[in-house]
Amino acid sequence: MFIRPTAALAAFLLVSAAPLAGAAEKPTDPQIAHIAYTAGVLDIEAAKLAIQKSKTKEVVDFAKDMERDHEAVNKQALDLVKKLKVKPEDNATSQALTKAAKEERAKLA
Repeated sequence: MFIRPTAALAAFLLVSAAPLAGAAEKPTDPQIAHIAYTAGVLDIEAAKLAIQKSKTKEVVDFAKDMERDHEAVNKQALDLVKKLKVKPEDNATSQALTKAAKEERAKLA
């Protein structure tokens, strides 16, 4: 599994997206849950695009691993928020991540 490298990437994206969000306040736990889940969904979408577009076996294999791993992590995250009775809350950081990913996908299409 590629959890550690992708967790580092997610942390980097989270930190680098904070200025885009323009939020001076620290995010709440429900907002953090939403950010983490959103980052996972975006990684899954990127993996699917790589599987569709790439002709390199290593890239496709990595993308399949990434898709599988992020789907598993997102399922665990959903199970955890249900158990803790936390409702993920949309926020500026999640929206900025989604917007940036959409723009990047448009460049690759």
